[in-house]
Amino acid sequence: MTGCTKRRAARRWLQLPGGWLPGLLWLLGFGQAAVAQEAPAGTAAPAALPDTVRSTLTARHRRVPGSTFYVRAAPGYVAEESLNGLARPDGSLLEVLRVPEGNFLKVRTLVVEQYLAKRATQVQQHELQFNGYPAVFGQGASLEPGKDLMVLAFGDSVGFTLVFGLYPDSDAAAEAELRQMLLGGYYDARGQVPPLELAPFVISLAGTPYQLLEVRPADKTYVFGPAGSAGAVPDTFATRFTVQVLPPTPPDEARQRLLRRAQALTTPGALLQSQERQLPPSPAYGYEVSGSSNLRGRRPGFYQLIRTDEDATLIFHGVVFGAPAAAARPTPPAKGRKPAVVKPAADPLADFRKVAATLRMKR
Repeated sequence: MTGCTKRRAARRWLQLPGGWLPGLLWLLGFGQAAVAQEAPAGTAAPAALPDTVRSTLTARHRRVPGSTFYVRAAPGYVAEESLNGLARPDGSLLEVLRVPEGNFLKVRTLVVEQYLAKRATQVQQHELQFNGYPAVFGQGASLEPGKDLMVLAFGDSVGFTLVFGLYPDSDAAAEAELRQMLLGGYYDARGQVPPLELAPFVISLAGTPYQLLEVRPADKTYVFGPAGSAGAVPDTFATRFTVQVLPPTPPDEARQRLLRRAQALTTPGALLQSQERQLPPSPAYGYEVSGSSNLRGRRPGFYQLIRTDEDATLIFHGVVFGAPAAAARPTPPAKGRKPAVVKPAADPLADFRKVAATLRMKR
């Protein structure tokens, strides 16, 4: 089991994206959500649930990866990259999901039942105020055998946040710890999540001059370039590399994608040189292409990499154009002067290889 398969297996309890969320967002759009009932009469509410939560950010709080929600983590919880959340070896975990552009006020009485009503004979649901936001808290049986689930949802008319806690159904201590983490949490509405933290892949830029410049959601492409070039006027010949996330793609089709990108760097009729090789499994299939071509008086060099398995495909594409041919000719030194000592130029292609070697899907 690899990549996204692991993540899907770990998130069966969440049922996304094919579960309740699209239908709930449809209701948001039309404003016709039905009203869910509170827990049946005679059903005890979770113990010691407050009607109002007012928490402050302390030195003991830590940000849950992939969110701006902070918790005082119980012992043993560590960052879990496949969830962008926190987990520990006993199977307990906490995950945060942000739903932008959703009117929570119209659906708050639906949220708990949508996650728990089909799994628990009795759904416990409690409305409260969470740090100034209307909120609802509920818990019951999870879809995952032997596990219970708790949900904290809060928001306003422009968006809302869902915080999930999953824990062994016979572990009262784990339940109490997660409840404290959820209800003792702090939400930073103005905080920013590093874009790469939300990416479905891992990549290291350490020791290179590159940083993330842009995320293009339409084609799931991440654009990287030299530090300090973010927001600059686009340069057709700028040194850049991109990482695109695709559905599982047959190796031959992925190779054709690489070829088309290399051909786009080549003046029609000009020479395109390339070297290709299949990489050892890691465990995903890997294939790399490197080479050079001629384009508008320049000689682009490029490095490309495919990483693909049964769940997803990553396409790495880096290109450096170099100086125009006229500018590349060295200027002869003036008569009687020694030639200036020229430092070796940085090798962007070597940096591309270094970065690409760290590229992988989140486990």
